[in-house]
Amino acid sequence: MNRLLEIIMRRGFRRGLAGEPAWIAVAVLAWLVMRSTKVDPVVWAGNLAEGEGLVIRASGPRPPGLLPSE
Repeated sequence: MNRLLEIIMRRGFRRGLAGEPAWIAVAVLAWLVMRSTKVDPVVWAGNLAEGEGLVIRASGPRPPGLLPSE
């Protein structure tokens, strides 16, 4: 379905910019539908028992001034 929406969106913008304003509305609608159906994958799901903790770390450089150095 995403592929079909991409085709509609591209053609709509192309034809809309060529002088058919109704196609801009079609392209924007297709883009909104694509955007609203986009789902981020779940990386982890689970339960923590009482007393357990969860540590989340991001790799890469840390922006200066946000957290003190370890």
